[in-house]
Amino acid sequence: MSEWLHKFMTILPEEDGVRVLKIIFLFFFGIVALVILFAPSPAPGKMTYRMLRAGIVVLFLAVLGYQMTWQIGGFSRSDFVRYMRRYDKRPTPVARQIMRGPIFDCRGLVVAAPRADDMWGRRYPYGNAFAHPIGYYHPRCGITGIELLYDSYLNGYLQEEDTLEKAKDLFKRRPEEGPSLTLTLDARLQETAFDLLRGRKGVVIMMRPMTGTILALVSSPGFNPHDPGPASIEENMPAFNRATQGLYPPGSLFKIVIATTALMEKRSPIFSCPGMGYVAADNTPPIRDSEYYSCERRGAIWPGWGNLNMREAMTHSSNVYFSQLGVACGPEAFNAMMKRLHINEPLIYMKSVDDSLKTVAGNAPVVRYRSKLAMLAIGQGEILMTPLHVAAMTAAIANDGDLMAPRVDMAETVKKLDTLCSAGVAQQVRSMMRQVVISGTGKACNLPGLEVCGKTGTAQVPNGEDHAWFTCMAPEKHPNIVVTVLIENGGFGSAAALPVAKEVLLAADRLGYVRKPEVMKILKSTPPSVGRKK
Repeated sequence: MSEWLHKFMTILPEEDGVRVLKIIFLFFFGIVALVILFAPSPAPGKMTYRMLRAGIVVLFLAVLGYQMTWQIGGFSRSDFVRYMRRYDKRPTPVARQIMRGPIFDCRGLVVAAPRADDMWGRRYPYGNAFAHPIGYYHPRCGITGIELLYDSYLNGYLQEEDTLEKAKDLFKRRPEEGPSLTLTLDARLQETAFDLLRGRKGVVIMMRPMTGTILALVSSPGFNPHDPGPASIEENMPAFNRATQGLYPPGSLFKIVIATTALMEKRSPIFSCPGMGYVAADNTPPIRDSEYYSCERRGAIWPGWGNLNMREAMTHSSNVYFSQLGVACGPEAFNAMMKRLHINEPLIYMKSVDDSLKTVAGNAPVVRYRSKLAMLAIGQGEILMTPLHVAAMTAAIANDGDLMAPRVDMAETVKKLDTLCSAGVAQQVRSMMRQVVISGTGKACNLPGLEVCGKTGTAQVPNGEDHAWFTCMAPEKHPNIVVTVLIENGGFGSAAALPVAKEVLLAADRLGYVRKPEVMKILKSTPPSVGRKK
């Protein structure tokens, strides 16, 4: 019998042979069950024995049927596959017969791939730089990030085009390797941005504003995806994805939002900006410009800016001006803009059939009193945003007011989330941001030929050094790239965040993302949804 079985298994491929044997087993088991059920009772005339036999058979069949759901259809369930890969010690278990599919960047470079000698093994050529967006696939530490989101798809056991019947087909042959996944991230920019952070706690995000396409999504410090265990216990929290899960006060970056709100309300006032600052209401501290404190440290007196218009105030990043402007806009306009920005909602940046990757929700309080706007208007107080929310907001100004859904999946269709403002208002705000780079706090990023528009931000945090921000776009008239940089506890945005953004912009320009006409043509076309059904 064993010799016949060996010959049978060599004729059919192992997977098909096992399935045929299961069917033969079920056939003979059914015959035995029928014999037991209808055999003569040892005590004729009494139904107790017949009912007892029937009950035992039904219970046994129920247990066997449940076990069969895992035997036959288990490999359409990602949790079963992970369990079998981890604990099945057979030399050639069925769970290891399919190589996990690779993940590519936008140019086809491998950023995650299987190891030929280890079906659980995973190779990450770019190491720490891609650890946060891709996550990891590890036998001891589990699965995170994109690896988890598309686990079933990459394993090849449950593809989106499969129906339930196909997934449970006993004779369905699976491929030797699962399908691949292509991301919008550019490995060159991702690696460059990660290196520029030099291990500091921070974020770099690069986007195409017209499509929401994310070219780089960097959180630092990173961790080793081949051995992610230590990252969860280290003091600087390298496993924490600051780009999508970190909540920070936006500081002076929020002046972009207030300027947009005021222009939509057709407000462009001139305000007096004295050195002693602006008091919004009784029993509230004065809001002052940073120059006041610089002079105070030197023993000097800050005279103030005098009368400023909005363009001048943006150039100088005057807190006194924008706190007054926020109060002038009023709660209704402010609350409406917060809703259009989707700050209080998670931003989804990658979706599969069953789940999604998204940011945490930010915090933009509903305002009822004008005096509360004075602090919120300069990005302090209760207002909190993730770096991806900030990048999406900047991209909306670059995209003539249209807020696009961020995306990392190359096959994901382009989607508009909302409209912040008219194209004319967006152009006015870009012009003010351009002036910031020409002669204001962002002039160190005035790169020849790129026409960079930007805004620095220095956000105060309790019990620590200020967070440093810089967000920008280029070129001014038709921006096709946005860069947002955050350095935790970095101090002034112009000193810590801006230099990183400058180098990233130069790298993007060298690669053809800023000025080359062929890139502009790509940006104006909507990428089709290819590869997987959504």
